[in-house]
Amino acid sequence: MNMPQRKRSRRTKPRLGSSRWFRRYRTPVIIGWVAVLAAMAWLLFFRAEPLPGAPLAVVGDVPMERAGQGPQAAPKMAAVTLPADDAPHENVTEWWYYSGHVQTESGERYSFHMATFLRQGGLSHTAFHGSLLDHKSGKQYTDQARTEGKPADGQPDGFGFSYGPWQMAGAGPKHSMKMAGKGFALDLAMNDSLPPVLHQAPATPVAGLLDLGAAGKSYYTSRPRLKAAGNLTIDGVSQAVKGEVWFDHQWGDFEAAQLRWNWFALQLADGADLMIYELFDRQGGPVLRMGTYVKDAAVYALGASDFKASARGTWKSPSSGIVYPMDWTITVPGKGLDLKLEPVIRHSQFDARITTLNLYWEGAVKLSGSQGGVGFMELSGYESVRAK
Repeated sequence: MNMPQRKRSRRTKPRLGSSRWFRRYRTPVIIGWVAVLAAMAWLLFFRAEPLPGAPLAVVGDVPMERAGQGPQAAPKMAAVTLPADDAPHENVTEWWYYSGHVQTESGERYSFHMATFLRQGGLSHTAFHGSLLDHKSGKQYTDQARTEGKPADGQPDGFGFSYGPWQMAGAGPKHSMKMAGKGFALDLAMNDSLPPVLHQAPATPVAGLLDLGAAGKSYYTSRPRLKAAGNLTIDGVSQAVKGEVWFDHQWGDFEAAQLRWNWFALQLADGADLMIYELFDRQGGPVLRMGTYVKDAAVYALGASDFKASARGTWKSPSSGIVYPMDWTITVPGKGLDLKLEPVIRHSQFDARITTLNLYWEGAVKLSGSQGGVGFMELSGYESVRAK
C-alpha cells in the first residue's frame, strides 16, 4: 500500500492584495496616497507661479498696486484688446464659460452650462465641465473631462478647444459649442449683435480688470446675450432649440482656490443684463463686491454700496454635506430693481473632484419681483461650510 506523501510546507510572501498585508501596511499606504494627492492639488491649484518670461504690459502710465507692496513695486497692467484677448493667454488661470436657457419649438425649456478651464504653471492641464437641466422633469445631466496640456487650435484672435465630444470656439461675435455625455448632447451656434462687456469696479483705472486682493488679479469680459440655435439630444431623441446664452471669459495670475464667491448672471425681461460678483476669502472675509448693469449697450459699473444681495435660506447637499446660501434677494436701488431669485432645482451641485478637485453649485434661476427674467447662479468655495 502506498502511503500518501506529506507535503512540504513553505512560507510564501504575502500578496499585495491580501488582507493580512493590507492590515499591516494600511496606515503608511494611506498616508502615502494622501501625500501624493495633496502634492498634486498644491501644484495644480495652489502653488502655480507665473510662467517664465510672461511680460508685464502697460496701460498708459497707471500702475495697479499689489497688496502689501509700494507703488514702485507694482506692475503696470495691460488694457483689454478684443478680439485678440479672446484667445488663450500665458497666465496661471483662465476659463471660458457658457451658461444659457434654450427651448424647443413646442416650448420645452432647458438650461445648461459648459466651461473650459485652463491651468498653466509647473503642471498644465485643461478641464471641461458641462451640465444640462430638463426644466419639465427636473432631471439633470452632467459630465466632465480632463487632459494634460492645452488642446487649443492657436488662432490669434479667438479661441478653439477640442477634446473628444467637448468643443468650443469663439472669434469676436461668432461662437459655437458642442458637448455630450451619458444620455445627452448639445450643439449650438451663437452670434452677438452687441458689443462685449468689460467688467470694472467703480474708480478702478483699467476696464475689464478686477483686483482680487491676495489671490491676484483677473481680467473679466462677457457677452450677456448671445443668440443661440442648434440641436439638443436627450436619450437619442434630437430636437431643434434656440435661446440666449451668457458668455464669460476670465484670465490672469490669480488663485481661484483661495476664494469663495457668489456669482449671478441675470437676463432681465426688459432687455437689461445684470452681473453681481461677491468674492470672499475662504473664511468668509470680504475681498471684492461689484457688479455690472447693461441696457441698450450702455454699461454701468456697480460698487458695493450700489446693490444688496442676501440669501433668505440655505440648501444642504445630501452628497457632500456642504451648505449653500439659497433663495436670494438682489436690490439695485439706482436702477429700480428688487429681484427675487429662485433656483429651478435646488439639487444643482457640480461634483468636479475628479477634474478640478472642487465642488460648486451651478444652476439656472428664475426671477420675480420688480420684473421677471432668467439667469444663472454659481456658488463656489463653500467646502468649509457644512451643517453642524
